[in-house]
Amino acid sequence: MFDEHQRHGERDDMALIIRTATEGDAVTVGELTERAYRADGFPISEKYAVRLRDATTRINKATVLLAEMDDRIVATVTLAAHGSPLAEIAKPNELEVRMLAVAPEERRQGVAETLMSAAMKHAQNLGLKALVLSTEPPMSNARRLYEKLGFTRQPDRDWPVGDYDLLVYRRDVDLP
Repeated sequence: MFDEHQRHGERDDMALIIRTATEGDAVTVGELTERAYRADGFPISEKYAVRLRDATTRINKATVLLAEMDDRIVATVTLAAHGSPLAEIAKPNELEVRMLAVAPEERRQGVAETLMSAAMKHAQNLGLKALVLSTEPPMSNARRLYEKLGFTRQPDRDWPVGDYDLLVYRRDVDLP
């Protein structure tokens, strides 16, 4: 179980709580994930929208972290280790980052960075050596965030989905 309190934002009284999602959070996490993805303006098929909303499966088959502020869930990320049915690219000793989503009104305040930092700590706690993720070529804001956090492109691991290739990034995790 992951539970961490961090200061976040411009006001000193704005605490961001990172914790592991429970089944009771599933509907909110699913709705937030779909809303965040749609806010980026990229086309989403109904089939993919169903996957975005299905947080129950993610909570039961992987680790879903969420960020709360003022008792509201404002961000979420799914973490799947190699061998998990939700891991698509993770190799042994890697933790795959999936479906990072931040509420549109909470973006550009460090929420995603804080959540990704928690993902790195989770990988450390599991004794894993790296985080990996896939992103779409048009998601330039996401790619800038990942590069800022030390992720590097792994073009040899890019993989096709539909008419384009997903771009793969990796970041080594400093083990304690």
